[in-house]
Amino acid sequence: MPENAGREKQLQWVCRILMTINVLLLCSGYISFFQLKYQLDSPLIPKSTIYRIFADTDKMIMNASIFSGIIFIAGFWFYSFNKKVIAAVLFATCIICFMLLLL
Repeated sequence: MPENAGREKQLQWVCRILMTINVLLLCSGYISFFQLKYQLDSPLIPKSTIYRIFADTDKMIMNASIFSGIIFIAGFWFYSFNKKVIAAVLFATCIICFMLLLL
């Protein structure tokens, strides 16, 4: 019985660490949107150029964040219902999908 409790505690810590990494990844997508918006705000740069740069780079990061966020929410639901193995798999999948969508 004690080794089962230890395994459960390890799985819980794995889920917590993966959730923290997921939140940081998801926030990075939204932060990059605002960073690009304010960094390129200049009277010398035409708005059409800013929109073109946004469409090329930041849109990809935002799409990766939104898609990964959906997987993260599903994992969070499983975590809240004590299905920690499925949650850990979904949290890891969320990180992998975010990285693959940025390629």
